[in-house]
Amino acid sequence: MSELDLTVQYFQDSPAEGLPWREEHFIRRRVGMRLPVAQTALVLVDTWDNHFIESWLERAEKVTREAVVPVLQAGRAAGLTIVHAPSPSVTPAFPQHLKRHRAAPPVAPPDWPPAEFRARQGAYAAFRGPRAQPPGIPDIDIGMSPHIDVQDEDFVLETGLQLHELCRARGIVHLIYCDFATNWCILGRDYGMRSMARYGYNMLLLRQATMGVEYPDTVATCQATELAIREVETQLGFSAANADFLAACTAARAAACDS
Repeated sequence: MSELDLTVQYFQDSPAEGLPWREEHFIRRRVGMRLPVAQTALVLVDTWDNHFIESWLERAEKVTREAVVPVLQAGRAAGLTIVHAPSPSVTPAFPQHLKRHRAAPPVAPPDWPPAEFRARQGAYAAFRGPRAQPPGIPDIDIGMSPHIDVQDEDFVLETGLQLHELCRARGIVHLIYCDFATNWCILGRDYGMRSMARYGYNMLLLRQATMGVEYPDTVATCQATELAIREVETQLGFSAANADFLAACTAARAAACDS
């Protein structure tokens, strides 16, 4: 069985040997991992063609062209299971893929908090979430990025449960994540890393194949993206460099051809 031989990185709340246990001494560490190709999926999150944040869209489009596309091509050539998770608003454009997945079972609405409160209606309108507060955000149409080709053997899904069931059916235990937005969707989506952590998968994030949404005081350094990567490395799994992933895919493909 061919494998991806990767050097991955994690951030442990422990110091280098001999230093006191203080936050200023916590360091990143690296370790080698060998991931069987048959047990590994590449998960592309929210690879969109549009966004209401123009500056972020400019960065994301560049990352898609220069980083995500090579990752997708390499992962596909190495034999990884390719999963597109572009959000429920995009998946209807791929009906031939969605029919592979069982529809999510109906969920009974919670009985608390009250429905009117959950909807922030009536007397509760003042408690609307940040995006629903004035002036709000623009409503836009989104689709799959034109740089991303979805092939017949790929999987397109819209829920974390579908991803979990796909992994169960194919014997997948390693999930390699890329795409957008690091601090919002990669972490927070139903099929994102926080949600999938509850199942116990080994999860990796490709550091150069993702981009977070920044703030006025972080956009110059992409610090919000960096902090999201650190959350992954500290609490959810590991990260890997694109170059290491591409090299590992090339080696795995060569090994498969030789066997």
